[in-house]
Amino acid sequence: MKGDKRILKESSLFKGINYNMIKLKELEQYLAQFLNTESFSDYCVNGLQIEGKPEINRIITGVSTSARLLETAVKYKADAVIVHHGLFWKYSPHPMTLTGIMRNRVKLLINSDISLLGYHLPLDAHQELGNNALIAKALDLTNLSFRALSDFQQPIGAVGDLKNSLTFSKFKEFADKALETNGLALDFSKNTVNRIYILSGGGGNYFSDAGDSGADIMVTGELKEQAVRAAEEMGLSLYGAGHYNSEKWGIRALGNHLMEKFDLEVKFVDIPNPV
Repeated sequence: MKGDKRILKESSLFKGINYNMIKLKELEQYLAQFLNTESFSDYCVNGLQIEGKPEINRIITGVSTSARLLETAVKYKADAVIVHHGLFWKYSPHPMTLTGIMRNRVKLLINSDISLLGYHLPLDAHQELGNNALIAKALDLTNLSFRALSDFQQPIGAVGDLKNSLTFSKFKEFADKALETNGLALDFSKNTVNRIYILSGGGGNYFSDAGDSGADIMVTGELKEQAVRAAEEMGLSLYGAGHYNSEKWGIRALGNHLMEKFDLEVKFVDIPNPV
């Protein structure tokens, strides 16, 4: 019955169905604990970024904050938006100003009393609902483990083995289907593919971590230009699924988790991005 209920919720577009409510503070506290946000030194705020109404019933989820996503939230009278890529980043050119695009996005939220919550590295690293864990699951990897990155203490990258070795071309075909994308694949190992290192999003610079794991191929979101020749020299193949396509997994799963646990209305809004 639960499965049927989920399908109903996701297809209903919030049309006249009554679900439970949760206080915003309770939701924020639950997600902080569930995603272990305090253990991460991140580039951004993990948690509540814009405070709206005190009670939450309807939630929109999406990969990245954009006017298009927020306008959808306004249209469906959502109480909160939860994203992987929030509004406020340490390396923004002007992180302390609300002008232009930033002003317009914040205005959409404030005018409709909608809260914005964002979860970055905690949603990459979560070993059940994180991007890397779910990519590993989609690829049906065995012997899965999680490793800290060279400049982060937390285990974020996922390493595992295919059940059966594949030629590079067959792996590319398999990964494209499993990850719902058309990835950029570079064959530098010249061997069959067996061991996989996964780091979603902008993980392409961590090719050394992938090489140290003994992987035949690194699966990431964005491939970095400066990493290509280095990976070639290491004999490490590369597969870039696209930043967006590698990071829709966690936020989509988190929304389903909240839907099931708290009986809330949750809708994942897919705004495809080829990058």
